[in-house]
Amino acid sequence: MNPRILSAFGRLELVVANASLVLLVVVLAAQIFFRYVLHVGLSWSEEISRFAFIWFVYISASLAAQRGTHIRVTMFVRIIPGAERYLLLLADIVWIVFNAFVVAAGLLLIQRTLKYPVYSTSLFLPLAYIYTIIPVAHALMILRIVERQWRYWRHGEPLIAGEGQAEANDKGTMA
Repeated sequence: MNPRILSAFGRLELVVANASLVLLVVVLAAQIFFRYVLHVGLSWSEEISRFAFIWFVYISASLAAQRGTHIRVTMFVRIIPGAERYLLLLADIVWIVFNAFVVAAGLLLIQRTLKYPVYSTSLFLPLAYIYTIIPVAHALMILRIVERQWRYWRHGEPLIAGEGQAEANDKGTMA
């Protein structure tokens, strides 16, 4: 895929994640102010903050996959010296398959909630629109995993963030 398009996706993901986080903080601050200073509750603030948090988490997971900072257990990868790259590839294939299942299930969920609408309690927003983040984020994770593997196999960039730096530090201390 064109690197400019991937870069634009990365920036868009970052903007959406940051906007979700800002919205979450602003709404929670407003809720605290209204509740403890004005002694009035905001009925909609809990839903907005929850939805903003959900979007933030899902988009951030895609960003973490892009940057190689997504949580992984690498202990088993290091057991077999020389096989690390293939074991990481296998782990990413499993991760891609899992994400594909979540995309399919998420699309079915959206389809069902469009056919039989479900609305949020206080804002009466159709939850189908809130749930769109599930298949979108997992599809983006698939794209980011493939992109990261491509960069690893094509250009030798480490799959795990900081891995190249850690290896360089290890070699420097051994010399």
